[in-house]
Amino acid sequence: MRISNKEEMNSIIKNNSNFEWDNWTVVVLTDDDGYYTKNGVFKNGQWKTQYRYDMVEYGVWEIPDRFLAHVQV
Repeated sequence: MRISNKEEMNSIIKNNSNFEWDNWTVVVLTDDDGYYTKNGVFKNGQWKTQYRYDMVEYGVWEIPDRFLAHVQV
């Protein structure tokens, strides 16, 4: 899904604990066991898998639909 304004992206991140900002990069954390993956992170006492999405152009992020299927805006 193409999200083309910061307010909408900010709302998604604010309302969903598995999304966060890292500067202008959107980080999605999944409950997959990230211990054995190159993009695994240890956060809040658990291993998670981290997916990072940079802006594709100014103010536009492309986040796969599978991460946005159950998201509250």
